[in-house]
Amino acid sequence: MISRLDSKAMAAFWVLGAAFAFSLLYASGKLTGGLVPAIQIVFIRYFSGFATVSGIALTRRQPLRDLLAGGRRHLHLLRACCGVGGGACSIWGATYMPLADASALALLQGVFTMGLAVMLLRERIVLLQGVAAGFCVLGALIIVRGNTGAPVDPDALSNPWAPLAMLAGAFLTACEVILIKVLSRHESMLSMLLHVNGFATLLLSGAMLFLWVPVEPLTLALLCLIGPMAIAGQMCNVMAYRIADAAWLAPFTYASVAFAALIGWVVFGTLPGLTAWLGTALIVAGGLLLIRSKPPA
Repeated sequence: MISRLDSKAMAAFWVLGAAFAFSLLYASGKLTGGLVPAIQIVFIRYFSGFATVSGIALTRRQPLRDLLAGGRRHLHLLRACCGVGGGACSIWGATYMPLADASALALLQGVFTMGLAVMLLRERIVLLQGVAAGFCVLGALIIVRGNTGAPVDPDALSNPWAPLAMLAGAFLTACEVILIKVLSRHESMLSMLLHVNGFATLLLSGAMLFLWVPVEPLTLALLCLIGPMAIAGQMCNVMAYRIADAAWLAPFTYASVAFAALIGWVVFGTLPGLTAWLGTALIVAGGLLLIRSKPPA
């Protein structure tokens, strides 16, 4: 029998795998040198993701018609819109700024999710949660200020709007999280994955008729791996939260900043500066306070 310690270690392993998968997703635009538009990468992600989930459903002998049945299609469509917008903003923003900085700003999703939960789901927060959110916001402002005030490297892709794009991506992702929380009460994970990937593919198909940029076959094949990678990341998270408590696992999600810094160093030879590390430390500290804060009775 697997001990409780071993099961927790396995859960941590699953979360680290998900963090690494999503770090690669954010890096996809920069890895292509900015030559492939972010919206095209998002389309490839959802199209290949839909093919992946469909294959899983067929393997499990679950009819797609049954999984796609239901009366909440408007919420699935809204979730797909948030996912497409959030993914495009995040991939574009990460293309034009250091990956570790982009990953740190993406962590603000937790703060946005908390605010939306209070406003839309009538959830309550305690004072410590408000203080933690303040740390995260301050860290984000430091990173944004550091990026807009930093000298421009002529050999690096850069854009002063990139940090704001990452903030928009974090907010839209938080909106998607709220929708996931609502939908998960009524539908299976496989049904939710099929709906979001299917709707997103349909939403972007028309745009791709005009915006598609030809890419080399090898690059296209590598981009098609993004969909299965994103699905694998989501499934890793599900596996982890089935084994251990969310409060215990949450700190491991901040490994995405380290993974992004590692990818930036290995592939591009860049490391975050002191300002970026300070902002990231504040965001991580705020996240840890959010984890340790007890929900109101």
